Order: sequence, then structure tokens, then C-alpha cells
Amino acid sequence: MPNLPDINKQTLAGALATGTHGTGKNYTALHGAVTAMRLVMPDGKVRECSRDTDAELFHAARVGLGAFGVLSQVSLQNQPLARVRKVVRLIDTDEMLASWPARAGHHRNAEFLVLPFTGKSALITHDVTFDPVSPRGPDQDADTLMSLKRLRDLFEFTPGLRKTLASRLLADVPPEIAIDEGWKLLSNERPVRFKEMEYHLPIERQVEVLREVIRRIESSATDVFFPIEARIIAPDDAWLSPFYQRASGSIAVHAWYKDEHDWMFRLIEPVFREAGGRPHWGKLHSLGAKELALLYPMWAEAQAVRRSVDPQGRMLNPFLEKLFGHDRL
Repeated sequence: MPNLPDINKQTLAGALATGTHGTGKNYTALHGAVTAMRLVMPDGKVRECSRDTDAELFHAARVGLGAFGVLSQVSLQNQPLARVRKVVRLIDTDEMLASWPARAGHHRNAEFLVLPFTGKSALITHDVTFDPVSPRGPDQDADTLMSLKRLRDLFEFTPGLRKTLASRLLADVPPEIAIDEGWKLLSNERPVRFKEMEYHLPIERQVEVLREVIRRIESSATDVFFPIEARIIAPDDAWLSPFYQRASGSIAVHAWYKDEHDWMFRLIEPVFREAGGRPHWGKLHSLGAKELALLYPMWAEAQAVRRSVDPQGRMLNPFLEKLFGHDRL
């Protein structure tokens, strides 16, 4: 596959349905590689669709949230296997934000994780290489997260001391380098459970919004210890894609699964919404049909297709009814 998402456990159908993506200036989300689909419709009939056959269904259902039918077969335009060099390095967050547009354009894949209350960010890049394989070592991300949690537990109410100690602990950490086929390095194990809100913003507003997100978390959400993730995604033409006709910069905030997460809606979502962000379909957000219709130029057309294929609302559940509106007949 041309690109892969961060987490390696999704099903292909679920990843396509929710607009799941990786990162890279020239790479679309996973559904951008779809050339044809076979759907089992709510009435039991099977329909084939592509750009040339049943094109409206194809454009509406490529990111379909499971609301248009059951995906039973999909054709993807893939690429030859490529070996990549993965580098993870720590950089001062101020420097990372200032240099992000240039860095993002310089690498095949680039993303970074802001480590709140540390002053540091982890830049992750992938670039094609012909160097000998040097496999990645044991996963250390979970151990790092738990170390950040211990710092939070001990110094939550003294953020200045917390940042000072974290900076010392993270000083002089050497880069991590691995070389292998892309499918072995682009996706990751994520054993620590968490809750997540991610919005996709116009690319030109990503850094500005991220600065405000960091400021709000570090001033008003001192229990947060999970990183803030920033990625970039190329535009596509799927009607319900968060990246429809727009190069996007995504920002994701996280909370440990046992921690409160109301701060996401109270502090962070208003910033995302003010910037014209579109929410990730598979993650936390508060938007309904009225708000979503303003964000998607082809919303009415997608709604018309959905009603035509599922007039009785068989594919809807309470969550999808909130997103699409109550359109059962």
C-alpha cells in the first residue's frame, strides 16, 4: 500500500470507512488508493462501483462510515515494495513548530509528537533508501508514555518543575534509526489504551492552531501527559473525506483511558472548529448533521445517495443518525 496509518490493528473496511490516514505531503488517506468497490446493499443486492461505473455511489461510499452498505471487496492501486529509513529524533518544540513546513516537504513521510510539559517534540520521518536492513528494536513508546505519566502523577500541580525535570530526562537522547520495508515501519503497536480527538485543518493553519492547543493544555489541562500528534495529508475527491479538495494538517490530542477527557471538548474542539477543521470520523467529536453540512461541499449529494440506497435507515445506529440526521422513512 502506498501509505499506512499509525496503528496497525484496523481492518481495511473500517479504515476506509472512517477516512483513516498516515502522513506525507504527497500521500492521500487510504481511500485515495481505492479504484473499485463491491457493496452488499441494505436490500441484499450487490453493487459494483468505480469512477466509471455507478460513480455517485463510488464517490459517496468510499468514506462511507458503514452507512451505505457492507463493503465486501475493494480494489486498490498499490505500489512496489520500498525500503525506508525511519528516524525518530527529539527537537525543541519551538524549533519544531518554526521548521515544520520545511521539514514536512523534505521527507517522504513526516510527523511529530509534541510532548506537553517537556518543551520537546519527537520528529518521525521516513525516506526511501537502498541501505542494508537494520530492523527496529523493541518498542519503547509504551515505556516512554508511562515515564511521562509518572512525571505527571508526581508534579501535576507544579508544571514548571515538571518541565524542568522532563527536559533533563530527555536531554541528549540519541536518534532512533531503523531501515526496513515500509510496511514494517510505517505502522506501530499501540498497547497503551487512550481516548482521542483529531481534527483535519487547512494546512496553512496547522502550526497556528497547534500553538494554541499546546498553550491551552499546558495552562488549563495539567493532567495531560499523552503526546499531541501532527500529520499532513494530501487532498482527494471522496465526498465525505475530511480531506476533500483540501491539503490538510491534522492535530490529535489524547487522554489515557482512565483519565477524564472533557477538556478535549471544552478547551480544544472550539479551536479546531474556529479554524474550519473537519473531525476524524472514527474519533471523538461533538458535531452533528447541521454542522457537518457546512464543512462538506458535497454533503447534500452524499445524503441523497445514502437515502436512495437505504430508505428505511437499516444501516443507521444512534451515532450515525446524529451525523446524517434522522432520515428513516
